[in-house]
Amino acid sequence: MKNKVLLGSLISALIAFMLYSANLKRVENSSLKIVGEKQEQVVKNKKGQKSVREPKVANVEYPNHIKIASGSEKKWAESIAQVMGKEQSYQVCVQDLTNNKFARVSNTTQHHGVNSISHLFLLIAMTYQEQHGKSIANKAIKIKKADRVKGEKLLQKGIAYNATYLKQLMMQGDQTAANALLRTVKLKKVNAVIKKIGVKDTAIKNKFSKSPVALTTANDLNKIMVSLYHDQILSRQYSNQVLGTLNAARIKPKIIRDHKGLIYAIGDSKANVALVQSNGNAYCVSVWSSNDHNFAKLGKVVDGFFK
Repeated sequence: MKNKVLLGSLISALIAFMLYSANLKRVENSSLKIVGEKQEQVVKNKKGQKSVREPKVANVEYPNHIKIASGSEKKWAESIAQVMGKEQSYQVCVQDLTNNKFARVSNTTQHHGVNSISHLFLLIAMTYQEQHGKSIANKAIKIKKADRVKGEKLLQKGIAYNATYLKQLMMQGDQTAANALLRTVKLKKVNAVIKKIGVKDTAIKNKFSKSPVALTTANDLNKIMVSLYHDQILSRQYSNQVLGTLNAARIKPKIIRDHKGLIYAIGDSKANVALVQSNGNAYCVSVWSSNDHNFAKLGKVVDGFFK
């Protein structure tokens, strides 16, 4: 009797092992499939404040599925893919403004959340209004409670500050100043001006805070910066005014940390964009990534394309 029980147990264990092995093999041979795109959502946190929720996609749409845009310089694209690696989602766009060469490399096609880099959008909208006779440069703007961002103490509620001074603070990263300016210019107006450049995936979604407040792509950031270089929606005078503001702010995002020459740049921990003029060359480089660990390395590699 005992032998029969033992034999039955052995047979049961053998069958279970065979089923487990077959299932394991099936899982190993299966392919990852990501279905559909989800629209971004604006959600409220526990305090009732709005924040941008990015499209519901995998962190890396697939790390080995690197997309290189048709017409891209092959060597540039290969170097970009190598330096960005396979550990995070990314989009990179390099545009040679002297010889019309380019490279666009990515492993994600979505638009993604950004923060202080979107100060550029507001700056362009303010300058656009000034060009059309609606300048707020000399306007006194009173700081409201809703403008204040936790942790920032420079600007006080109920006190009025000159708009030009607020713009300077914004370009140094002050989000309270950015909120006061955004409230004055109006969010819809900012997005309408940016759309005139021809971008499709870029918009500020809500007021500035420590969380992502806008959505964009590396390609859109490239278009926005190149539009300033070619005076597309702003005249030469006002395009130079925007670029001059970037230069005066002495912003040094990682992508141009060790560069020399005439540089106009802005960035945050998710995205950087820069217009560089050096050694007779002019180029634009933009990047979005799930982290900025490789931005400095990328900037060095891209700069090497033009030396």
